[in-house]
Amino acid sequence: MSSNREKKLNKSDVRIGIWKFILSFAVLSVVSFLCLLLFFKSYTIQREGIAREADAYKELMRRSDALRDQVENIYENMEHYDISKVQNDVFLRTSIMDDVANAKNIMGKDSVDNFKHYAVLMKQIGAMLKLKGDIMEVEYKKKIVLRDLEECISKVDRANNQLKKDPTRHFTGSKGK
Repeated sequence: MSSNREKKLNKSDVRIGIWKFILSFAVLSVVSFLCLLLFFKSYTIQREGIAREADAYKELMRRSDALRDQVENIYENMEHYDISKVQNDVFLRTSIMDDVANAKNIMGKDSVDNFKHYAVLMKQIGAMLKLKGDIMEVEYKKKIVLRDLEECISKVDRANNQLKKDPTRHFTGSKGK
């Protein structure tokens, strides 16, 4: 009987061993499958992240190109404004300020992070335009004063010429009666 009992014991040990093997194999298979699944999932997530960053970079480059064109336009208008090539300085100043507003809109929230040099320039253009406007106002007043001075000098010269004439030469009446 002892051998029969050992066989039963061995069968139950074998059965328990088989179930342990099947369960450990199943757990290892699930862990391996999860590792592969997470590997491919992380690859997909990284690819999507890289695509988003690439799109954001392309957008930033597009905005940078548009901003460069806008700043070149502002620079060209500032040159015209500086040498007074136009008839209507107020219109040109308004146009420049509109271009500055458009440039600020192009920069948007990235002005601090990605467009620092443009942001500083846009802040300074307003002060430069005000200074140029003040200079032009002084120049205009100077022209008015010079014109008034020339007018005054010509009036003084006419008065002096009138005073130089001898009033007795044109006297038609009799002398000394």
